[in-house]
Amino acid sequence: MHSLLGLSLRLSHTGAVRHQLYCVSRSLSTKGSVEPNAASPATKTDDGAQTPATESPSSGEKPPQPSPTKAPHAGEPEEKIEYIGNTRFPRPRPKPRRTITPGDAVGLDAPAGKVEHKPLKEQLEQKWRDVLSPEKNLESRAKIIREIGESHFQNILDLRNNGDKLFEAPAHLIPAIKAKFLPNLEGKTLTGTNIDIVDLCRGKTTLLTVEFVKFAEKHTRSFINVFEATYMDNPKVQVVQVNIEENWAKAAVLRMCMPYVRRAIPKHRHSTYVVHYGGVESLRSNLGIANPLIGYAFLVDSKTRVRWYANGEAVQSEGINMISLTRELMRKAK
Repeated sequence: MHSLLGLSLRLSHTGAVRHQLYCVSRSLSTKGSVEPNAASPATKTDDGAQTPATESPSSGEKPPQPSPTKAPHAGEPEEKIEYIGNTRFPRPRPKPRRTITPGDAVGLDAPAGKVEHKPLKEQLEQKWRDVLSPEKNLESRAKIIREIGESHFQNILDLRNNGDKLFEAPAHLIPAIKAKFLPNLEGKTLTGTNIDIVDLCRGKTTLLTVEFVKFAEKHTRSFINVFEATYMDNPKVQVVQVNIEENWAKAAVLRMCMPYVRRAIPKHRHSTYVVHYGGVESLRSNLGIANPLIGYAFLVDSKTRVRWYANGEAVQSEGINMISLTRELMRKAK
């Protein structure tokens, strides 16, 4: 009987101690933190035991500070945050726009040669030699790496963030001594003739437009309309429009749509409208074509030198400058 009574007293005493410790911890959590200059007093229980006092940070020590948010460097766009449900997703910063300096010479250092036409047997033999060549394998590997780093979606993001015009064309010609030559490219006209664009441009002052997608047609058309409004009946000038399709699947669709293209293009330009199927990486790098979703226009003199170029949709000043620069090229060609 006495043993049961002592056990019950000890249990009740232990429960009281636990309850007191719980109340102390609740009061500390409610206050948030202990004052920095005073230590929390030791808690004394009924049986004489003391709990260790909570140590306060010394006066010389500083409480940990939250790490500051890293600010973007000067010139970098601020990071944008998008919300999907209750989750925050930082939008990636757009890459700097790749472009050339307006007025710099573009093209080849020497006049372009004729496009070689090899028989099918020679083409297959050359392809097999390239497969076995270590140097060609390294070149193809580097090309694949470049294509992976330059996706189609980057060009779309570039248009969305920066607009469809890289720069406004300068108001002067590239000097003849510094001008470079137009790269060659073979294609088929709307009349069904295979022709090189260099041969087509030689001997005349030419407005050469290049487009890769349907979206770029309005850009090139804005230059062509201004040009033809002044030089429509002049036999010394011409318009050469080049439509390039690098993707083999889209090329098949474009072949099926050629009747529609013939109806959309005026008949007097069928012999100078050139369609090319296949990759033109060399042409793009030589002419400074950074984004193939934009249309490009080039003024080429009678010696196939690129003397002026523009991009995007023509603004009023570019149209005026293009007409006056064409007149200057015609006068120098005499």
